[in-house]
Amino acid sequence: MASVVQVLFSLPPFQKHYAAAIAERHWASCTAFLPSTCLDCQMYKLADGLLSGRYSHPRRTDDAAAQQLPPSTDSKATAPAPVFQEGVRPMSFKALIGRGHAEFATMRQQDAEEFLTHLLNSLRRHAHGTRARGASATEEGREPTETLAFGLEQRLQCTSCMGVSYRVDAHDVLSVPVPARETGLDTEGRTTYADVPLTQCVDAVLGTEGLEYRCPRCQRDVAATR
Repeated sequence: MASVVQVLFSLPPFQKHYAAAIAERHWASCTAFLPSTCLDCQMYKLADGLLSGRYSHPRRTDDAAAQQLPPSTDSKATAPAPVFQEGVRPMSFKALIGRGHAEFATMRQQDAEEFLTHLLNSLRRHAHGTRARGASATEEGREPTETLAFGLEQRLQCTSCMGVSYRVDAHDVLSVPVPARETGLDTEGRTTYADVPLTQCVDAVLGTEGLEYRCPRCQRDVAATR
């Protein structure tokens, strides 16, 4: 969840749509009984936490609490205790976006691609419901999720009659295969692998392949290229 949310809010359309000025107008007119039940409220809170910079500093040490600690008897303990960054803990957002979902309602480690798809679908359903109630969805008339949407066109050609058909499917994510090429073992006995160019992975998805196909023009099973 953390990686998906950080990537989305690094994109200008999400930053602009969930900007502080727009958030203030939403909070003034939000009709939800509780902010924890409103997806817009939770997204605005995430944007504020990630983009305002208030949570990107190390937390301050509590001097009063430090004075209550007993003195150390270890002569080697001269280094000060580490100070950690508090960061953003979107517990309300996680509870809302995972509500009713068999996987994301739990605390188990989840697949980032599946969570991204689930989040985008949830945002689009919420935006559709907002428009249906007569409220404007965005300042620019476009949803920020549209910046990730693309169409993948499939070209299917019969090798017998040479007829061609096209189909376009809507996607948000392009999954690519990564071939594993073992190069040997390292000094600890672990398998090492060769680097694979990203372009090679994309070509494997967008390249040509042969398959069996029921051609509507030939009215029989033929070999085709896709």
